[in-house]
Amino acid sequence: MFSRRICIKFLSLFMVIIFFCPVNATMKKLHEFKGVKVPFNLKHEDSIVEKGKYDFQFFKLNGDFLLRIIGKGKPACLVSGGKRIDYKTQGLMALLRADPEIPEKPNLTIKRNPTLKIAYIIFESGKKNVIYPFLKIRFKMAYEE
Repeated sequence: MFSRRICIKFLSLFMVIIFFCPVNATMKKLHEFKGVKVPFNLKHEDSIVEKGKYDFQFFKLNGDFLLRIIGKGKPACLVSGGKRIDYKTQGLMALLRADPEIPEKPNLTIKRNPTLKIAYIIFESGKKNVIYPFLKIRFKMAYEE
């Protein structure tokens, strides 16, 4: 009787751990850029990121890519739906390593399309990234001057 209660409690605790722990384990940080200067206001859904310096954090969550923009220690915006872009030499490891267009270290580029009023935030993990090398991810955000 007593051992049965212990077994049931242990089994229920074990099931809770198995079901809820993988959620945290699947969100992996790809890279963080500190002090990125944003020269224009960015808009995403209900949030507006004003001009200034921000920290950009990139994550991978179950195949989806996320961008977290942090200003003054507080999260300013969370952007999901980053699109993976393939390199021209994608699929051939020897060509990827020799490709001069792929940076050695992680790189962040912010480009804008003035006709569409869209800013593209492009993250490249680089050749020397141990966990996720050769990643190129693009996020779209509306912007205003």
